Amino acid sequence: MTDPNYEVFLGGELVDLVIPNERAIHVDGWHRWFNDPAIVANLDQGIFPNTVDQQLEFLADLRRSRKRLGLMIQPKGEDHVVGIASLSNISFASRQADFAMVIGRKSPSFRSAFFGMEAKCLMTEHAFENMGLERINSGQSAALKDWQRWQILFGYKVEGIKRGAFRKGRTVHDVVVSGCLLEDYLALKEMRGGRLWPGYDRIMDLIRHLPKESLEQKVNAAIGGIVAEHYAGIRQT
Repeated sequence: MTDPNYEVFLGGELVDLVIPNERAIHVDGWHRWFNDPAIVANLDQGIFPNTVDQQLEFLADLRRSRKRLGLMIQPKGEDHVVGIASLSNISFASRQADFAMVIGRKSPSFRSAFFGMEAKCLMTEHAFENMGLERINSGQSAALKDWQRWQILFGYKVEGIKRGAFRKGRTVHDVVVSGCLLEDYLALKEMRGGRLWPGYDRIMDLIRHLPKESLEQKVNAAIGGIVAEHYAGIRQT
């Protein structure tokens, strides 16, 4: 059933990506997500308080922008939004953008762990199919280990490690840099019968068969070893 409070922009199986509006702030508490220590633990936000007025200003900027696309994540059958997915620094010259996502509210649905996954698939599909982009950049705190394992299922491949690049107070983490190229997306789309999102039942099986070890740790060790070997014979004094 269509929710009169939100307009669907990208429809999915478990979630719809809907156009942000004032209800997301005044009713669903969008601004409060960025004041919750648990939500912002691996985000840049949370240093200063976020207010209703600031979120309304952000919404106004988002509506005017052609460099950022932000869509709220609304679970099917629910009347509220639980997060936001965005493409920022959109460049039609270089045909790339940066992906980011925040899940700010828990859902009672037992499928809620998969909401962010489908949201990322929907945004990735839109970027390549409708916006004509050819690369999507992504970077996450290394503390988000599950996402490091899962993202290959959406076409995002680890490309490097930025050492100590994320800090929240006295907590420091590396940042895992990844990206999805148009060719990565097209290959997955062909394997899955024309859609990036494989479906709820299939995604559960794919996750069960993922390697348990951390690719981030493997990449870090490999890069560290190569760099150390390369610099070992270089005079620096």
